[in-house]
Amino acid sequence: MLKLIDRETDAAGVREELTPQAVIEAELAKVINLGNIECAYLFSGEGLLLAGSQGRSDFNHNQALEIMYSVNDALLFIQNSPGFIAAQEILLVAMNRRKIVVRTFPAFQQQVSLILVIPPAHTYRSHTNRLITKIQKIGQTVMSQA
Repeated sequence: MLKLIDRETDAAGVREELTPQAVIEAELAKVINLGNIECAYLFSGEGLLLAGSQGRSDFNHNQALEIMYSVNDALLFIQNSPGFIAAQEILLVAMNRRKIVVRTFPAFQQQVSLILVIPPAHTYRSHTNRLITKIQKIGQTVMSQA
């Protein structure tokens, strides 16, 4: 009898645990496959690439890192300015209406940055909020196991 093997199960039938990075990248790929997001990258506060999915975009993780470093100064400025508590999102819109979204949030016991490229005339906030919630849950699971 032919037995189908689950992708998360090896040939011996033992369930293989996916790394947090693989789980996050799978979530990023799901959202990218919906078509509302071209690519997505998650960086640690120090600028280390934690997870990413380029999709079919021409925007790569090095460009996302440059954006993250550039925007971090603006985020610090906003955070230290009177009348502002913290910035939730920074949105850069190009003349062709393509967007770069930078969202910082706590996960893995640090501030992380999610960089997204959004095609023109596409919505992204609900997808972004779901991604952030899933990333934070993965981070809580990892930290509770440590």
